[in-house]
Amino acid sequence: MDASSLSGPIDPGLQWSEKSAVAIIGGQGEMGRLFTKFFTSYGFPVQVADLDTPLTPECAMRESDIVVFAVPLHKTVAIIGELVSLARPGQLLMDLTSLKSAPVKEMLRSPASVVGLHPMFGGRVATFAGQTLAACPARISPQRWQWLRGLFVARGIRVKECTPEEHDRMMSIIQVLFHLMTMLAGRTLRKLGIDIRETLEYTSPIYRIEMNLAGRIFAQSPELYAAITQMNPNTGQILAQLKESLEVYEDFYKSEDLQGIMDDFSQSADHLGDFCSDAYRESSALLDFSVELANNIRNGSNPRSDK
Repeated sequence: MDASSLSGPIDPGLQWSEKSAVAIIGGQGEMGRLFTKFFTSYGFPVQVADLDTPLTPECAMRESDIVVFAVPLHKTVAIIGELVSLARPGQLLMDLTSLKSAPVKEMLRSPASVVGLHPMFGGRVATFAGQTLAACPARISPQRWQWLRGLFVARGIRVKECTPEEHDRMMSIIQVLFHLMTMLAGRTLRKLGIDIRETLEYTSPIYRIEMNLAGRIFAQSPELYAAITQMNPNTGQILAQLKESLEVYEDFYKSEDLQGIMDDFSQSADHLGDFCSDAYRESSALLDFSVELANNIRNGSNPRSDK
């Protein structure tokens, strides 16, 4: 995305600095606390507005130079919509949600600068170093954006710039497609009455990792994954393609077409290209660590405590 493209009047004389007042709306949640820590580390005066804080979101909007919306995805647009009329020129509005098109569009109803952010990491990370942050600088001058981007880069964050539409398209693959497959697998296990712990007695290390990743999803908030799936504008296309693919494989199965499955497998491998061999090497290293971890846990020792 061209960070210099503006969709409203911005006074280039207005600047932000580490003395600018920051408000985190939804600051008592995990991501809100993490970004409170982020801005505080630079010396910004940070205030938190949440459901049971003395500071209300309305006061936060009026008193702050930089406002960050760190609220649940399914409530983000509504909350921004309730507060956007309080924004002013020279202010910076940002959100931290998993979708960008609708929140950014709502923030652009204000006269403020607008940047949509999506941290590709959870609120419990121990360090920002090496993490990826998707960023949609929707309305901000190049100089201001470089200053803001520099704050993230200085903490070791990789900033991936994109438009809100590009972001949501990628999230339909990274999140919707793979979360849907996990949720469908969970539904299938439930409908078949499968005891997951019994299956672990039969698993190889790679399947145990896959099951752990599935369990990790179901250990988290159903609200988040429902919102990610339901609210992405590209979900319909993903569902249609999944349905078509299932029908193809049902045809392979019913016609006992082993060659059809092999051919389809090969076509997908060709499409993925060199990524397959790279992924094989990387996953092999993960498997080695997984086996070591499992053995140490069984033996009651702390794995790699000397490293």
